[in-house]
Amino acid sequence: MNFSDYFKKHTRRIDEILDSLLPGEQVVPATIHRAMRYSLFNGGKRVRPIIAIASAEYMDIDVDRIVYSIGAMIEMVHAYSLVHDDLPSMDNDDFRRGKPTVHRLFNEAVAILAGDALLTAAFEAMGMLRSYKKNGDLGALLTEFASAIGSRGLVGGQVMDLEKKGAKLTEKDILFIHKNKTAALMTFAAIAPALFFRKQTYVSDMRRYGESLGMAFQIGDDIVDRDRGSGEPSAVDVFGIDGAKRLFYEYMGKAEGAVQYKKKGGCLIAVCDWIKQEFDV
Repeated sequence: MNFSDYFKKHTRRIDEILDSLLPGEQVVPATIHRAMRYSLFNGGKRVRPIIAIASAEYMDIDVDRIVYSIGAMIEMVHAYSLVHDDLPSMDNDDFRRGKPTVHRLFNEAVAILAGDALLTAAFEAMGMLRSYKKNGDLGALLTEFASAIGSRGLVGGQVMDLEKKGAKLTEKDILFIHKNKTAALMTFAAIAPALFFRKQTYVSDMRRYGESLGMAFQIGDDIVDRDRGSGEPSAVDVFGIDGAKRLFYEYMGKAEGAVQYKKKGGCLIAVCDWIKQEFDV
């Protein structure tokens, strides 16, 4: 199976799991459930769940309902973060992936509550993992998940992003923003299977893989968006276009280097190759 087929196969299954975890659009109050589903099924590439799936395969973990559910809860948090990121008080974006943002299609209050509900649904999905595998390390997974998406992770990166918008950036500033706002959740995706299935010997390498991949991903996005003039903190503003490209490949090299067993880790390497092609840096 080539990586394109691999991606499509697992994305389809992730979408099925997401559909099963969320209330239907007609469930009262229908507005919030329509908004949640709109944000989740709005053309996202499911990169983070794919990282979790590839990581599980690397550790010889069966990709079943448990791994797909881990991917789904990560995707719900990613969707929530984008809904809130688009709000007028944040980035004030009217479109996401070519479609109206949630607060534009519904309203700002519904967008805030949809994000809140998606975040809560992610923890509900995590709690259900115990019914699939009673001896999984849910405590370790929960602790790492909360850290990755809280004030020392995703939320902290968003705060710094807002505070530095339009301000003079240092290298330390932009690396902090990218490490937390983007890379923290990708890091969690890479290590989540190891944590839950108690594969401790893989945690360090998968942490390095996920963080490096996340940093490269956001720097690649900065390079592609360099002409938008959005005022968003960008690696290009700090390192210049050539410096940002060098940093992109440096992080990609670190991600690939973290995969010690290349034959087993073919899909982890394929994710790296896909990101290179996607950004065409």
